Amino acid sequence: MKRILPATLCALALFAAYAAPAAAQGLPGATVRSEGRSGASPAERDAMRERCKANPEQCREQMKSRMRERCRENPQQCEEMRAKIKQRHEQCKADPEKCQAERRAYAERRFKKADSDGNGAISRGEAEKGMPRLARHFDRIDANKDGQLSVAELQAARQAHGGGKGRKQESN
Repeated sequence: MKRILPATLCALALFAAYAAPAAAQGLPGATVRSEGRSGASPAERDAMRERCKANPEQCREQMKSRMRERCRENPQQCEEMRAKIKQRHEQCKADPEKCQAERRAYAERRFKKADSDGNGAISRGEAEKGMPRLARHFDRIDANKDGQLSVAELQAARQAHGGGKGRKQESN
């Protein structure tokens, strides 16, 4: 009996440490965090997004502060990232048409991958599964309110949003 008790306690401790969090993922109200870069849950990310809408300048400063902290923790990785960004910027400055074509091809690949039924449009379910950031803006982008996002609707939304990420909108 004396030998069984420590073994049982050890097994329970291991179960609590490893199996319980995995089992909690499907339970309502469970607090298992996602494995995203920030470590924040989807609800925490949504709350942060709302705070950023309310005060974008403060949000920008907080993001810069977090980036400086990450760079202090790993300066080599930060320098490598800056070098890659600079190299890509120079490539696009030298040949903007090539970069536009690459961005267009990338967007087409993502669209086709998300369009799992191959009908040429993305439903809300397909967006949630394959393009979650797009899904958050689904109702705003779905101009004709048919529950499907066409390439034309996506292009119109990108045009209305200024081309996205500060880029000039390419003309097709």
